[in-house]
Amino acid sequence: MIDLTREFFIQERIPEDLNVDSMLEELGWEMMQLMRGIEVEALDLDTEGGWVRVRVSGADEGAAENLIYRTYGKLKRAEEAKVGESLKGFITDLGEVGYGIYFKAFLGEKDCLYPLYEMRKQLVDNMKLSTRAIANIYGFMNDVSMEINVTKIDEKGIYVSLSPRQVRMIRDMIKMGREILLVVRATPKQVKRALNRTGHYRDVSMVRKSFLSHMLICKRKTQAKGLIPRLGPYLPGAKFSTISQDKFRKLTEVNFLNHSTQ
Repeated sequence: MIDLTREFFIQERIPEDLNVDSMLEELGWEMMQLMRGIEVEALDLDTEGGWVRVRVSGADEGAAENLIYRTYGKLKRAEEAKVGESLKGFITDLGEVGYGIYFKAFLGEKDCLYPLYEMRKQLVDNMKLSTRAIANIYGFMNDVSMEINVTKIDEKGIYVSLSPRQVRMIRDMIKMGREILLVVRATPKQVKRALNRTGHYRDVSMVRKSFLSHMLICKRKTQAKGLIPRLGPYLPGAKFSTISQDKFRKLTEVNFLNHSTQ
């Protein structure tokens, strides 16, 4: 029996209501392709609290661990959080509270709060919009993965904002007239297969935010909303949301896209 000597968590989540075994198998094959040329005897994946746990053994297990960390991110515990660090976060319980959005970003039960005042300052130039309105503009939904920065840590918890790079990327695409379709709860292989089957693989650029969270950046004459009924039948477990210039115009009633990122 092989002793799986390295055990660690990565910044990838698989919701427990999905076909976890199937998705872990695909993720495992992806990792094995990544580690070609590295001497690994065994690789095993499972989940705890939705987070992916990796066990690996072999002569090059240390190199394998480092490569996996560089590719997927190292998951830390909440007590290891540091102000200023950037990491991958996953929206959870969207709409449950009116004072902000919660992200899962650390191992354990503690979630990170993206406060409403920070959302307003960073995303809508301090306009007095609700959490729900801002979430609708930016296509936020549960399980979406975004790059976040830790802004404050105190006895009440961990506070975050979106990274300036994350906000800038979205705004730049909108300024260029490019709509974005967010797809969650589908693997890269599943999304690519759906795009091929519908003939839309040339109409979008696929940006992977995590194993189960993707941005499809549409070419100029492609509408994100129009892709949903086409892709939906091939992605039965997926959820979709859109980001478009039209949403910004309707919900903010002003054009703030020319302002610089906070």
